[in-house]
Amino acid sequence: MRNNIKIGIGFLTVLATPFVVGEVSGNEAQAAQGWVQNGSAWYHYKDNGSLTKNAWVGNYWLGADGRMVTNSWVDNNNYYVGSNGVWVRNAKKTGWVQSGSTWYYYNSQGQLERNRWIGDYWVGADGRMVTNSWVDNNNYYVGSNGVWVRNAKKTGWVQSGSTWYYYNSQGQLERNRWIGDYWVGSDGKMATNSWVDNNNYYVGADGLWVKNAKKPEVKKTGWVSNGGVWYYYNKEGQMVKNAWVGNYWLGSDGKMATNSWVDNNNYYVGKDGLWERNAKKPEEKKSGWVSNGGVWYYYNKEGQMVKNAWAGDYYLGSDGKMVVKSWIYDNAYKAWYYLGENGVYKRNTWIGNYWVGANGKMATNSWVDNGRYYVGPSGAWVKNKDNAYSGYYKVVSLYIPVYDASGNILSHVSKDTILFRDNRASVGGRIPVQVAGLTGYVNSSQVQAVNSSTTFIPDYVSDGKYVYHRYSQYSKVMVARHHQDMVVGKSYYSADGINFGTFKLEHPFQFSNLKSKTNYTAADLDRLYSLMGASDSRLAGKGATFKAAEEKYGVNALYLVAHSALESAWGRSKIARDKNNFFGISAYDNNPYNAATKFDNVDAGILGAARWINEKYLSKSTYPARGAYLGNKAGGMNVNYATAPYWGESIASIMFAANEKLGRKDG
Repeated sequence: MRNNIKIGIGFLTVLATPFVVGEVSGNEAQAAQGWVQNGSAWYHYKDNGSLTKNAWVGNYWLGADGRMVTNSWVDNNNYYVGSNGVWVRNAKKTGWVQSGSTWYYYNSQGQLERNRWIGDYWVGADGRMVTNSWVDNNNYYVGSNGVWVRNAKKTGWVQSGSTWYYYNSQGQLERNRWIGDYWVGSDGKMATNSWVDNNNYYVGADGLWVKNAKKPEVKKTGWVSNGGVWYYYNKEGQMVKNAWVGNYWLGSDGKMATNSWVDNNNYYVGKDGLWERNAKKPEEKKSGWVSNGGVWYYYNKEGQMVKNAWAGDYYLGSDGKMVVKSWIYDNAYKAWYYLGENGVYKRNTWIGNYWVGANGKMATNSWVDNGRYYVGPSGAWVKNKDNAYSGYYKVVSLYIPVYDASGNILSHVSKDTILFRDNRASVGGRIPVQVAGLTGYVNSSQVQAVNSSTTFIPDYVSDGKYVYHRYSQYSKVMVARHHQDMVVGKSYYSADGINFGTFKLEHPFQFSNLKSKTNYTAADLDRLYSLMGASDSRLAGKGATFKAAEEKYGVNALYLVAHSALESAWGRSKIARDKNNFFGISAYDNNPYNAATKFDNVDAGILGAARWINEKYLSKSTYPARGAYLGNKAGGMNVNYATAPYWGESIASIMFAANEKLGRKDG
């Protein structure tokens, strides 16, 4: 209700000296005062003779043209005047209400409906009936009259609000690519006024590529947009964090907050980032995980804060805060655990000189890290204990099984593989060994003990830029970037290639999700064959086919290129030439050429392999699948796809090398 007090007497009683004119001339109007009737319309003139507009005179509203309004909602659509122009005090909006050219819908309680269907009409977040737009999460189209067009299909450029999207001929939203001279981002939105495509090209206010745009080499100041996110830089060019800039809040990462409670959960900012002064927190019981000032808490079903207890893999301290980067002792389990930077307890890794096992518990009085190191009663590494592998064996059969302690086959490894013997006892006459991340047992009749002083043992070395896994004195693959704890030229030994006692080696692609898409285009993949000296390959120029396989079967295109490179010598092997089989499908160890599957042509060889790999190894959990990643003999495709223990690592190394040559867009 407005605070203005209105005089409740009848219309004619408030007219000082009303007079009626047929038409009012300019001079007469200028001289007029008070209420004046012209035809059927009433006007009001001030003492100075000027026409009253957009204002109340008593209980009557004068519009933008000066006319007294009747039968309408007025004054920013807040008050209703009846057929005689008098304000109707208790009028309630219900049903469809027009304001200017815009329609709104009010429910039976007089509340404005938002973001929902009213029959075949959609009202948006501001309550307006929408026309000529895709609505309801961009799934339905309404025409010029606001009515839902039932069979509308998105193709080509489609505008939603002020944003443009592009849909292909199948109605699929395009992302992260050029559409002519326009760029659509990861959310499908056409970019404007920003640097795109790995920050290499600039698009203007209309979205068009500005061909000769140069990045200004100036210090960032003020508001800066990056990928649809706003940041603020002070006069010194420093990003502002955890602070207000006017009515906008910058979070701990510098991003302008939207649609959230901020500043210790005391203020609300809307979708445009602006502080909403009168926002009220919903009075609801807290449950589950709740963040407050960058700190996480957990509330049970009764809304009580959990303390001194686990919530899944996370631990809540005595103050209810989720513990990070700290040791905790659990009295129930009688064990120490270490909570990492994300709050999850660590497994199978060193925390300083202490080892936490697969169950997360700190180990004591035991050999750990694949049997190579000993920790004492306090959990600390006992440095003077012999922590070397106790011996080495070479596989002498074509391929052999590796068993668990119960005699179940875990995987197979190929001939000439070097196995690392550890300090465990033999089981059932089988020797305890480790290889490519797998810990198990092998039959003594299928292996031969070797002398490490006369036989080359696979090792890891760094040249200061990259780390290489040397399979022999004459062959090696590049697996990772240089680790700061490695001495250049020194040999390092590891049965899994990850854990090296005092440090861990990160492999960028060996354990990455093969169902994720590469950031490289078809043109990038075509260029790779030239960079790798394989321009004569049958696969050269097939970048579009690899990307089509990625789209159709959800298999990473860069992985497909690397897999085919390993199995077919970059598309130049005899099996590749004769059978269009670039992935070693069915090329079993005992008869690879004759057993290998034949495909009709190159495209069929790529697409057919992608479908087969996805169905058998990446999209199910039953044999032979062991996870949608390359992995090693402990997990991933390598367990059952190939007997070569470092098959997954070898493909990952090709992906790594390709990524280095193409600009590090992945990983």
